Amino acid sequence: MRLFNPDRQVEFSEHPDRCHFGSAPTLGTLRSAYGKNMPTSWLVPQLLNLSEYCGCKSKLTDAQLEECARVIASEYFYLKTTELMLFFSRFKAGRYGRFYGNVDPMVITSALAVFRGERSEAIARHDQKEMKKEREMQASEAISYEEYMKRK
Repeated sequence: MRLFNPDRQVEFSEHPDRCHFGSAPTLGTLRSAYGKNMPTSWLVPQLLNLSEYCGCKSKLTDAQLEECARVIASEYFYLKTTELMLFFSRFKAGRYGRFYGNVDPMVITSALAVFRGERSEAIARHDQKEMKKEREMQASEAISYEEYMKRK
């Protein structure tokens, strides 16, 4: 919880590829390694930080914080802690909309769905780059048809 605390969101967001492809634990890993309440315990400070950052008069209540954290932990258990920190940093930057008067948990979860799409695109781009590298490596090790015929 010290390593992945809200104060480091911007730092992590400077390296989106590391957020997506690094070795940080997922919410599911936190649950299996530290107990069923750990993902919620980790998410509450992240959500509280977002709530405070937005400057709205009406902040998330304790009940809303807990419920929103449980929903995120349940629906997005496959996301890494660093990916969620990237999401919160981007949300603060205005990338996923804004709150109007009140911090709204539905806006947060709707924004997470948009982030999930961005994540899918980032993974697809990464996979394409890896496949291209593999093809280039195989091509560099390949022999010509003439060489093949000589060896045969």
